[in-house]
Amino acid sequence: MNTLRFKKDRAIKISEELFPDEICERCGRCCILHAYKTEEGIKTIYCEHLDPETKLCKVYKDRFKHGCLTVMEGILAGVFPKDCPYVKNLKNYEEPWFYRHLRD
Repeated sequence: MNTLRFKKDRAIKISEELFPDEICERCGRCCILHAYKTEEGIKTIYCEHLDPETKLCKVYKDRFKHGCLTVMEGILAGVFPKDCPYVKNLKNYEEPWFYRHLRD
């Protein structure tokens, strides 16, 4: 039995070709790690590498060494809001539930 091996470096290169960094709006919303309901509303936990003031990643060039997803992985995992340039034209894409509440 053969095992299919996933090569992260190759996946990163393919993702970068298909989804160039230039179309990212740097909103930081895909950096939400956890979201949950509280009595006060939705509580969000962001990645420790996101600068909350600039909405930019502090380790962007080395983000994949820190466990960040490629855009393709993010699409498959459904982490982007539906107005993200990477997914806004995908008919069957469903954003995570909490984005609807963050816009209210």
